[in-house]
Amino acid sequence: MRHTLYFLFVLILFGCQDKTIKNFKVSSAEVIDVSSKITDLETENIIANPLLTISGDFLVVTDANASFEKGIHLFDKNTLAYLGSTGIMGEGPGQISRYGEVAVTPNGKEFWMPDFEKLKLFKFDIDKVLKDENYLPTVSKPFAYDFFLSRMKFISDSVALGTGLEVLSPSTFRTSLGRWNINAGTIEKFGDEHPQLINERTNAFFDYSYKHNLMALAHINHDILSIYNADGSIKFHLLGEKEFENDNRKLKFFGEVHIGDEWIVTSYLGSEGFKLEENQQPKSVGRSKLLLFDLEGNLSKVIETGSEIRYFAVDDENNRVLCYFLDREVPLGYFSLE
Repeated sequence: MRHTLYFLFVLILFGCQDKTIKNFKVSSAEVIDVSSKITDLETENIIANPLLTISGDFLVVTDANASFEKGIHLFDKNTLAYLGSTGIMGEGPGQISRYGEVAVTPNGKEFWMPDFEKLKLFKFDIDKVLKDENYLPTVSKPFAYDFFLSRMKFISDSVALGTGLEVLSPSTFRTSLGRWNINAGTIEKFGDEHPQLINERTNAFFDYSYKHNLMALAHINHDILSIYNADGSIKFHLLGEKEFENDNRKLKFFGEVHIGDEWIVTSYLGSEGFKLEENQQPKSVGRSKLLLFDLEGNLSKVIETGSEIRYFAVDDENNRVLCYFLDREVPLGYFSLE
Protein backbone atom coordinates (compact mmCIF):
# COMPACT_ATOMS: atom_id res chain seq x y z
CA MET A 1 0.00 0.00 0.00
CA ARG A 2 2.80 2.40 0.93
CA HIS A 3 4.55 1.78 -2.42
CA THR A 4 1.30 2.38 -4.26
CA LEU A 5 0.77 5.75 -2.54
CA TYR A 6 4.36 6.76 -3.28
CA PHE A 7 3.89 5.89 -6.94
CA LEU A 8 0.70 7.95 -7.11
CA PHE A 9 2.45 10.90 -5.43
CA VAL A 10 5.29 10.83 -7.98
CA LEU A 11 2.82 10.49 -10.84
CA ILE A 12 0.81 13.50 -9.66
CA LEU A 13 3.95 15.55 -8.98
CA PHE A 14 5.45 15.08 -12.42
CA GLY A 15 2.09 15.17 -14.17
CA CYS A 16 1.42 18.63 -12.73
CA GLN A 17 4.73 20.13 -13.76
CA ASP A 18 4.43 23.08 -16.10
CA LYS A 19 5.67 21.81 -19.46
CA THR A 20 6.13 25.38 -20.71
CA ILE A 21 8.99 25.93 -18.24
CA LYS A 22 12.48 24.81 -19.29
CA ASN A 23 15.64 25.46 -17.33
CA PHE A 24 19.10 25.93 -18.79
CA LYS A 25 22.60 26.15 -17.35
CA VAL A 26 25.23 28.00 -19.38
CA SER A 27 28.13 26.14 -17.76
CA SER A 28 26.76 22.78 -18.93
CA ALA A 29 26.79 23.59 -22.66
CA GLU A 30 29.58 23.07 -25.19
CA VAL A 31 31.69 26.24 -25.59
CA ILE A 32 32.99 27.19 -29.04
CA ASP A 33 35.65 29.92 -29.14
CA VAL A 34 35.48 31.94 -32.37
CA SER A 35 37.68 34.85 -31.25
CA SER A 36 40.37 33.93 -33.81
CA LYS A 37 37.85 33.25 -36.58
CA ILE A 38 36.21 36.67 -36.87
CA THR A 39 36.58 38.30 -40.28
CA ASP A 40 36.78 42.10 -40.29
CA LEU A 41 34.19 43.98 -42.30
CA GLU A 42 35.82 47.27 -43.23
CA THR A 43 33.74 50.00 -44.85
CA GLU A 44 34.46 53.47 -46.13
CA ASN A 45 31.44 54.74 -44.22
CA ILE A 46 32.11 56.15 -40.78
CA ILE A 47 29.53 54.41 -38.61
CA ALA A 48 29.47 55.28 -34.91
CA ASN A 49 26.78 53.00 -33.48
CA PRO A 50 25.48 50.55 -36.10
CA LEU A 51 22.28 48.53 -35.73
CA LEU A 52 22.38 45.46 -37.99
CA THR A 53 19.32 44.05 -39.77
CA ILE A 54 18.89 41.43 -42.49
CA SER A 55 16.10 42.29 -44.93
CA GLY A 56 15.75 39.89 -47.85
CA ASP A 57 18.99 40.06 -49.86
CA PHE A 58 20.24 43.09 -47.97
CA LEU A 59 22.17 43.93 -44.84
CA VAL A 60 20.77 47.19 -43.46
CA VAL A 61 23.18 49.05 -41.17
CA THR A 62 21.58 51.92 -39.27
CA ASP A 63 23.91 54.38 -37.60
CA ALA A 64 22.01 55.30 -34.45
CA ASN A 65 24.46 58.16 -33.80
CA ALA A 66 24.79 59.35 -37.38
CA SER A 67 26.64 62.64 -37.79
CA PHE A 68 26.35 62.80 -41.60
CA GLU A 69 23.45 63.48 -43.94
CA LYS A 70 22.38 59.84 -44.23
CA GLY A 71 22.46 57.16 -41.54
CA ILE A 72 20.94 54.07 -43.17
CA HIS A 73 23.46 52.07 -45.21
CA LEU A 74 22.63 49.16 -47.53
CA PHE A 75 24.95 46.25 -48.29
CA ASP A 76 24.57 43.13 -50.42
CA LYS A 77 23.91 40.40 -47.85
CA ASN A 78 25.81 37.77 -49.82
CA THR A 79 28.92 39.68 -50.93
CA LEU A 80 28.80 42.38 -48.20
CA ALA A 81 29.46 44.98 -50.90
CA TYR A 82 28.26 48.50 -50.13
CA LEU A 83 25.27 49.52 -52.27
CA GLY A 84 24.18 52.94 -51.07
CA SER A 85 22.77 55.04 -48.23
CA THR A 86 19.42 56.60 -47.39
CA GLY A 87 17.48 58.09 -44.50
CA ILE A 88 18.21 61.77 -44.97
CA MET A 89 18.41 63.50 -41.60
CA GLY A 90 16.38 66.62 -40.99
CA GLU A 91 13.06 68.10 -39.96
CA GLY A 92 11.46 68.22 -43.41
CA PRO A 93 8.87 65.84 -44.92
CA GLY A 94 10.26 62.32 -45.30
CA GLN A 95 13.41 63.21 -43.38
CA ILE A 96 14.44 61.44 -40.15
CA SER A 97 15.16 63.26 -36.90
CA ARG A 98 16.10 60.24 -34.77
CA TYR A 99 16.68 56.72 -36.08
CA GLY A 100 15.16 53.69 -34.40
CA GLU A 101 15.51 50.00 -35.27
CA VAL A 102 14.54 48.87 -38.77
CA ALA A 103 11.26 46.96 -38.95
CA VAL A 104 11.46 44.43 -41.80
CA THR A 105 8.60 43.15 -43.97
CA PRO A 106 7.87 39.61 -45.25
CA ASN A 107 8.99 40.40 -48.82
CA GLY A 108 12.36 41.83 -47.72
CA LYS A 109 12.12 44.60 -50.34
CA GLU A 110 10.74 47.24 -48.02
CA PHE A 111 11.37 48.26 -44.45
CA TRP A 112 9.92 50.71 -41.97
CA MET A 113 11.97 53.14 -39.89
CA PRO A 114 10.57 54.59 -36.65
CA ASP A 115 11.41 58.19 -35.84
CA PHE A 116 10.92 58.58 -32.09
CA GLU A 117 11.36 62.33 -32.21
CA LYS A 118 8.68 62.93 -34.83
CA LEU A 119 6.65 59.97 -33.47
CA LYS A 120 6.19 58.64 -37.00
CA LEU A 121 6.94 55.41 -38.84
CA PHE A 122 8.39 55.83 -42.38
CA LYS A 123 8.26 53.24 -45.17
CA PHE A 124 11.34 52.74 -47.39
CA ASP A 125 11.29 50.95 -50.77
CA ILE A 126 14.77 49.45 -51.25
CA ASP A 127 14.64 49.34 -55.07
CA LYS A 128 13.72 53.03 -55.19
CA VAL A 129 16.42 53.86 -52.63
CA LEU A 130 19.10 52.26 -54.83
CA LYS A 131 17.91 54.17 -57.91
CA ASP A 132 17.57 57.59 -56.28
CA GLU A 133 20.28 58.93 -53.97
CA ASN A 134 17.89 61.70 -52.87
CA TYR A 135 15.04 59.29 -52.09
CA LEU A 136 12.56 60.36 -49.42
CA PRO A 137 9.81 58.06 -48.13
CA THR A 138 6.30 59.29 -48.93
CA VAL A 139 4.37 56.92 -46.65
CA SER A 140 4.30 57.46 -42.88
CA LYS A 141 2.14 56.45 -39.95
CA PRO A 142 1.78 58.15 -36.55
CA PHE A 143 2.74 56.52 -33.23
CA ALA A 144 0.45 56.09 -30.26
CA TYR A 145 1.53 57.80 -27.05
CA ASP A 146 0.60 55.55 -24.13
CA PHE A 147 1.57 52.18 -25.68
CA PHE A 148 3.71 51.72 -28.79
CA LEU A 149 6.10 49.24 -30.38
CA SER A 150 9.79 49.99 -29.88
CA ARG A 151 11.10 46.87 -31.69
CA MET A 152 8.96 45.17 -34.32
CA LYS A 153 8.52 43.09 -37.48
CA PHE A 154 5.70 43.32 -39.99
CA ILE A 155 3.79 40.10 -40.62
CA SER A 156 1.63 41.63 -43.38
CA ASP A 157 1.29 44.93 -45.25
CA SER A 158 -0.45 46.52 -42.30
CA VAL A 159 0.17 44.48 -39.12
CA ALA A 160 3.33 44.54 -37.00
CA LEU A 161 4.18 42.49 -33.92
CA GLY A 162 6.82 43.51 -31.45
CA THR A 163 7.94 44.74 -28.08
CA GLY A 164 5.22 46.98 -26.75
CA LEU A 165 6.42 49.80 -24.52
CA GLU A 166 4.07 50.82 -21.72
CA VAL A 167 5.02 54.02 -19.92
CA LEU A 168 4.61 53.70 -16.15
CA SER A 169 6.01 57.12 -15.18
CA PRO A 170 8.19 59.79 -16.83
CA SER A 171 11.25 57.64 -16.06
CA THR A 172 10.00 54.03 -15.98
CA PHE A 173 8.33 51.62 -18.39
CA ARG A 174 7.61 47.96 -18.93
CA THR A 175 7.46 45.79 -22.05
CA SER A 176 5.12 43.10 -23.34
CA LEU A 177 4.04 41.73 -26.71
CA GLY A 178 2.13 44.20 -28.84
CA ARG A 179 0.15 44.07 -32.09
CA TRP A 180 -0.17 47.18 -34.27
CA ASN A 181 -2.50 47.58 -37.26
CA ILE A 182 -1.08 50.71 -38.89
CA ASN A 183 -3.96 51.10 -41.35
CA ALA A 184 -6.67 50.83 -38.71
CA GLY A 185 -4.60 52.84 -36.25
CA THR A 186 -5.12 50.28 -33.48
CA ILE A 187 -2.49 48.90 -31.13
CA GLU A 188 -3.01 46.38 -28.36
CA LYS A 189 -1.16 44.29 -25.83
CA PHE A 190 -1.53 40.57 -26.35
CA GLY A 191 0.05 37.27 -25.44
CA ASP A 192 0.92 35.42 -22.26
CA GLU A 193 3.43 36.63 -19.68
CA HIS A 194 5.14 34.64 -17.00
CA PRO A 195 3.12 35.25 -13.80
CA GLN A 196 6.18 36.63 -12.00
CA LEU A 197 6.65 39.32 -14.66
CA ILE A 198 3.08 40.66 -14.70
CA ASN A 199 3.05 44.33 -13.67
CA GLU A 200 6.83 44.23 -13.12
CA ARG A 201 9.18 46.79 -14.64
CA THR A 202 10.69 44.96 -17.63
CA ASN A 203 12.65 45.51 -20.83
CA ALA A 204 13.22 42.98 -23.60
CA PHE A 205 14.47 42.39 -27.14
CA PHE A 206 12.11 40.91 -29.73
CA ASP A 207 12.17 38.71 -32.81
CA TYR A 208 9.64 37.00 -35.07
CA SER A 209 10.33 34.08 -37.39
CA TYR A 210 8.44 34.08 -40.70
CA LYS A 211 9.51 30.48 -41.30
CA HIS A 212 8.47 29.02 -37.94
CA ASN A 213 5.75 31.52 -36.91
CA LEU A 214 7.40 31.95 -33.52
CA MET A 215 8.19 35.03 -31.45
CA ALA A 216 10.73 35.71 -28.72
CA LEU A 217 11.09 38.14 -25.85
CA ALA A 218 14.63 38.12 -24.43
CA HIS A 219 14.60 39.91 -21.09
CA ILE A 220 17.45 42.24 -20.21
CA ASN A 221 16.98 42.41 -16.44
CA HIS A 222 15.64 38.91 -15.77
CA ASP A 223 17.14 35.50 -16.59
CA ILE A 224 14.25 34.48 -18.84
CA LEU A 225 13.83 34.01 -22.58
CA SER A 226 10.20 33.51 -23.61
CA ILE A 227 9.21 31.84 -26.90
CA TYR A 228 5.67 32.37 -28.20
CA ASN A 229 3.43 30.95 -30.88
CA ALA A 230 2.11 33.41 -33.46
CA ASP A 231 -1.18 33.87 -31.55
CA GLY A 232 0.69 34.99 -28.43
CA SER A 233 0.31 31.74 -26.51
CA ILE A 234 3.44 30.64 -24.73
CA LYS A 235 5.47 27.82 -26.27
CA PHE A 236 8.02 27.79 -23.45
CA HIS A 237 9.84 30.02 -20.98
CA LEU A 238 13.59 29.34 -20.81
CA LEU A 239 14.85 30.09 -17.31
CA GLY A 240 18.51 30.52 -16.42
CA GLU A 241 19.98 29.81 -13.01
CA LYS A 242 19.16 33.24 -11.58
CA GLU A 243 15.59 33.20 -12.93
CA PHE A 244 13.90 36.34 -11.52
CA GLU A 245 16.72 37.37 -9.18
CA ASN A 246 17.94 40.90 -9.73
CA ASP A 247 19.39 43.08 -7.00
CA ASN A 248 18.40 46.67 -7.88
CA ARG A 249 18.58 45.78 -11.59
CA LYS A 250 22.37 45.44 -11.44
CA LEU A 251 22.33 42.10 -13.24
CA LYS A 252 22.13 41.97 -17.02
CA PHE A 253 21.08 38.88 -18.92
CA PHE A 254 19.86 38.71 -22.52
CA GLY A 255 20.60 41.02 -25.42
CA GLU A 256 19.29 40.78 -28.97
CA VAL A 257 17.58 37.58 -30.07
CA HIS A 258 17.12 35.89 -33.46
CA ILE A 259 14.92 32.89 -34.32
CA GLY A 260 16.71 31.27 -37.25
CA ASP A 261 16.17 28.28 -39.49
CA GLU A 262 17.79 25.93 -36.98
CA TRP A 263 18.72 27.92 -33.86
CA ILE A 264 17.39 30.52 -31.47
CA VAL A 265 20.43 32.80 -31.05
CA THR A 266 20.78 35.41 -28.32
CA SER A 267 23.59 37.35 -26.69
CA TYR A 268 23.99 36.80 -22.95
CA LEU A 269 25.84 38.14 -19.91
CA GLY A 270 24.38 36.66 -16.72
CA SER A 271 26.25 38.93 -14.29
CA GLU A 272 26.47 42.55 -13.17
CA GLY A 273 26.30 44.97 -16.06
CA PHE A 274 28.86 47.40 -14.61
CA LYS A 275 32.27 47.14 -13.01
CA LEU A 276 34.45 49.71 -11.27
CA GLU A 277 37.67 50.78 -12.96
CA GLU A 278 40.84 51.76 -11.07
CA ASN A 279 39.59 55.36 -10.74
CA GLN A 280 36.34 53.94 -9.27
CA GLN A 281 34.36 55.06 -12.29
CA PRO A 282 31.69 52.60 -13.43
CA LYS A 283 32.19 50.92 -16.79
CA SER A 284 29.58 48.84 -18.58
CA VAL A 285 30.28 45.15 -19.15
CA GLY A 286 29.29 43.92 -22.59
CA ARG A 287 28.02 40.53 -23.69
CA SER A 288 30.69 38.43 -25.40
CA LYS A 289 28.68 35.19 -25.53
CA LEU A 290 25.98 33.96 -27.88
CA LEU A 291 23.68 31.18 -26.67
CA LEU A 292 22.32 28.75 -29.26
CA PHE A 293 19.07 26.97 -28.33
CA ASP A 294 17.43 24.46 -30.63
CA LEU A 295 13.82 25.08 -31.62
CA GLU A 296 12.63 22.92 -28.73
CA GLY A 297 14.33 25.19 -26.23
CA ASN A 298 17.36 23.09 -25.37
CA LEU A 299 20.65 24.95 -24.90
CA SER A 300 23.05 23.34 -27.36
CA LYS A 301 26.10 25.60 -27.70
CA VAL A 302 27.74 28.68 -26.25
CA ILE A 303 29.76 30.78 -28.70
CA GLU A 304 32.50 32.87 -27.08
CA THR A 305 33.60 35.76 -29.29
CA GLY A 306 36.18 37.25 -26.89
CA SER A 307 34.82 40.74 -27.58
CA GLU A 308 31.89 42.81 -26.37
CA ILE A 309 28.93 42.48 -28.73
CA ARG A 310 26.80 45.62 -29.02
CA TYR A 311 24.53 44.43 -31.83
CA PHE A 312 24.40 41.37 -34.06
CA ALA A 313 22.43 39.92 -36.97
CA VAL A 314 22.21 36.32 -38.19
CA ASP A 315 22.34 35.60 -41.92
CA ASP A 316 20.64 32.19 -42.07
CA GLU A 317 21.16 31.74 -45.79
CA ASN A 318 24.94 32.15 -45.50
CA ASN A 319 25.07 30.60 -42.03
CA ARG A 320 27.00 33.45 -40.44
CA VAL A 321 26.72 36.01 -37.66
CA LEU A 322 27.54 39.68 -38.23
CA CYS A 323 28.46 41.73 -35.16
CA TYR A 324 29.23 45.24 -34.08
CA PHE A 325 31.87 44.93 -31.35
CA LEU A 326 32.70 47.62 -28.82
CA ASP A 327 36.33 46.68 -28.17
CA ARG A 328 37.84 45.61 -31.49
CA GLU A 329 40.04 47.79 -33.70
CA VAL A 330 37.68 47.03 -36.60
CA PRO A 331 34.28 47.10 -34.90
CA LEU A 332 32.29 45.30 -37.63
CA GLY A 333 33.03 41.62 -38.21
CA TYR A 334 31.45 38.25 -38.93
CA PHE A 335 32.04 34.56 -38.35
CA SER A 336 30.53 31.28 -39.50
CA LEU A 337 28.00 29.28 -37.50
CA GLU A 338 29.24 26.02 -39.01
